[in-house]
Amino acid sequence: MQEADIAQAFDAAAADYGRLGAGFLGLYGAQLLERLALQPGADLVDLGCGPGALITLAERDTQLGSAIGVDLSRVQLALARDRFRRSPLRPRFIHESAAATTLPNGCADAVALGFVLPYADAPERILREAARIGRRGARVAATVWGNPFFGAAGERLWDLTERRGIPAADVEGRYEPQRLAQLAFRAELADVTVEEFEREVWWDTFDEWWDTLAVFALLPPGGRDQLRGIREQMSEDTRIVDPDGKVRNALKVWLLSATVPGARSEEE
Repeated sequence: MQEADIAQAFDAAAADYGRLGAGFLGLYGAQLLERLALQPGADLVDLGCGPGALITLAERDTQLGSAIGVDLSRVQLALARDRFRRSPLRPRFIHESAAATTLPNGCADAVALGFVLPYADAPERILREAARIGRRGARVAATVWGNPFFGAAGERLWDLTERRGIPAADVEGRYEPQRLAQLAFRAELADVTVEEFEREVWWDTFDEWWDTLAVFALLPPGGRDQLRGIREQMSEDTRIVDPDGKVRNALKVWLLSATVPGARSEEE
């Protein structure tokens, strides 16, 4: 996606982002933080921070030295700043591209990328930026959508839109682990590992599941009329919606973890 489109999509989704994505983001955010292995006093940078959910989790579990969030959405950043109004951590939130920040070299002990790479036209540039701002030995961790896309229900959506000639969302929703590892190696990160993480996630209603995809800009960009028939068809599909009205998906995510090699100082 173009950066202007990313900003527009997540500005529009901001009002519902926390409500619909909270449990989902918390689940995978915890996995990111585990791989960052934050120590007391660590300086954390969250590239693509959204409303600050990951920094909230980190602050709860670790006495951070500092935290900086970077995002393209001004509305999401406003929510993040409001979230931390009374926090003693006082994180900085910066409206910049994750691929080209103004942060100095070697300013972070850990760099997080929670579901940022799938939206980027040039994900390698973002990983290179993470390497640049990380100190020697800094941890870098990222999550991406796995294959199948958003579970069985997501695959059904993908199939129906393809059949009707509706272009898919401009998001890489079917990352393969080899591609993720290659991007990290090309960004000159070290100790690269890619792990599969799969959990069953429940939505109380089909509408909640559909709206979650919308919040993450994962729905096809077709107009409402184009998608209305697909939405109605899927909402009545017993392979997707349980008799109790819930949608249950086994969601697969790939978790990248790596370290920043070489000597780097803040004065470089």
